[in-house]
Formats: sequence, C-alpha cells, structure tokens
Amino acid sequence: MRHEWKPELDQCVAPVQSLPAHATRRPSVFLQTLGLGARISRKRSVVFCLRFACRPVSTFGWIKFLDVFSRQHSLGRPHDDLLRKSLDVFFVQGIPSPVRLKLMTEHFRIAAMMLRHDDLAALWRGERLDLGSVSGRGENYNMQMLLAAHCGSRHEGVFALKMSRASDDYSLWTASFVFVRGADGTPSLAIGGMQGPKGTEAKRSVITATRCLGGLRPKDAMLLVLHGLVSVTNAPHIMAVSNATHVINQRRRKRRRLMQADLDEYWTERRGTAAEPFGFQLPAPSAPQIDSPNRREQSKRAFWDIGIGICSASGRDAVAHWHK
Repeated sequence: MRHEWKPELDQCVAPVQSLPAHATRRPSVFLQTLGLGARISRKRSVVFCLRFACRPVSTFGWIKFLDVFSRQHSLGRPHDDLLRKSLDVFFVQGIPSPVRLKLMTEHFRIAAMMLRHDDLAALWRGERLDLGSVSGRGENYNMQMLLAAHCGSRHEGVFALKMSRASDDYSLWTASFVFVRGADGTPSLAIGGMQGPKGTEAKRSVITATRCLGGLRPKDAMLLVLHGLVSVTNAPHIMAVSNATHVINQRRRKRRRLMQADLDEYWTERRGTAAEPFGFQLPAPSAPQIDSPNRREQSKRAFWDIGIGICSASGRDAVAHWHK
C-alpha cells in the first residue's frame, strides 16, 4: 500500500536498534498531551480541558492506553486527533464513557492483529492509506483508509473508508467504523455512519459513478470493501448503528437536522436485521464472481478484493490460529 506522506504529520522516525538505549527512548504520550494546547486552537483546547475535568478517569485511561499501545507496537506518537478523541460523544448514543473507552481500545487491539504494521503506524500518525482503485467506463475510483476525524466523522468511528473520483479527488462516499468482536469472539467490525457527497452536484455525481460502475452504487461499493475486509475472519456478519442509536442523536438539534440518510432503510435493503448492541447486523454475503463478463460483477469483485487486501498475511494467520 502507498502511504500519503504529510510532513506535518511525520511525528516519529523508527529508532535504529544499534543506538544506545537513551537515544531510542520514545517521548511519552503524556508529555505530548501537556503540549497539546500549543498545537490546537484555543476553543479546542478549552473543550479538551473541560472534557478532562468532567471525565478524568476515562480520559486518563485513554491517554494511558495510547502511551502503552504505542510502546508495545513501536508506533511512535499518535496524531493529536487521537488524543482529542471524545469519550462523551462517540459511536452510539446512551452508553457510558467506560464502555466507549473499551470500544476504542478493543478497536486498536484488533487492528494490530489484522493490519500490516506499517499501515497501522501510518494511520496512527494521521496519514492516509491508498488501498487501490477500480476502473469504470470513463473514470477510475480511488479507495483510501484514514482516521474518521479527517473526513468529518470523528464521532462515528475511529477509522474510515473514503471513495473518491481519481480525476479530481471528489469524495463520493465515506464509511466510518470500529473493529469489534462478535458474540463468539470472532473479529468483525461495526459501521458508525455512512455519508454521501454534499452540494448541488452530489446527486448527479453519484448517479454518474453508479452508471460508470455498471450499476453499482458507491455506498454498495463501500459495503463490499468492508465485507471483504472481515471475510478473512469468517465473521458471520458485520454490525451497524441504526437511526435510533446513531451518535448524532446525542448532539444539538441543529446538527441532527444535517442527517438525511435513512440508515434503517438501507440496512434492511441489504438483508440486515435488528440486533444488539448497536442496532443492526448485516449477514456476510458470498464473494462476488471472479472473471465475470458483467461490468457490475467486475466492479463488485474489485471492491471486495480491495477489502481483502487491507488485512495483512500475519493477520490472516492469527485469525486462522484463533479458529483452531
């Protein structure tokens, strides 16, 4: 995978093992937190301090996890947007902060098992991963993975997938998610939100992309990537939030009015059924046909394969060992 390099996000260089111990000592995430106010706006700094004051145990637990996890997996300093992750408004409405903390920490533990180390480290630093592209009739469509905070959905997940036109990087669809475990412990994922494009050209752009991909809608393509990702774990389903459990219900009325998608309708269309703890579960589909002459089937298989490619070989081995 090719990482999009951003100098301002290049916060860490992997230490050379031949250096003395004091030279390879990594800066503490706690020290990084103390200097956070100098790197973000005053408003965001005040919000972070108030959050710490209102939820000291959970916020300290999150920072401690980032510090320990970073050292365990040699990831370097996390991006500041991970430090600022809200435990008050995240993923599902109506659950306590300790449960949200567990949701976020478990996400990274599963991610460390499933993703390549370099890819996880890049996401940790706030970089984007270029996952691949799919060719349509007259346009190519890129798929990227990035922090949910960097595509306008920081409350809806930790990671996000973004589908965009290759010609102008116009965003066609995003899906935010967290890695979770199913009832039997199998690694899977839960979708916290899906967003289409905005503006006067939004509807036309989605219709054009759908035709270009042989009738495959961008949101269906996004779902295929997610299903392909967890197909290596043999998870029987993925999970998703409902209209009622969506975290936007916890926000101001003005913000709630911005939500136009009917998630329940879409999940039901994709054979989803109501289920705890997030609202819906979507059954794992069969893998799309290989070498089909139909353009729609070709597109479906291409997006599915992008999802499979996200998981590392060691991740597949770990999952296979877990199933034994």
